[in-house]
Amino acid sequence: MAVVNNLKEIRESRGLLQEDLASATGFCTKTISRVERGERAPSAEFMLRIAVYFNLLTEDVFMLEEH
Repeated sequence: MAVVNNLKEIRESRGLLQEDLASATGFCTKTISRVERGERAPSAEFMLRIAVYFNLLTEDVFMLEEH
C-alpha cells in the first residue's frame, strides 16, 4: 500500500504556492512537489506538520491507497 494525498488540491484551494507552504512548514519546495506528485513517500513528521498547518486531521490530507 502506498500513501496518497490531496495536498495539491488543499494547497491550491487556499491560494497557496508551494513556496508559501515550504516557508510555513520548514520543508523545501522540492520535497513538497515530490510528495504532491507521489514521487516521494511523506515522512510522519511531514504529514503531521502539513496537517497541523492546515488545521486538518492527517487522514484528511494523507490516506493509504489500497490495491
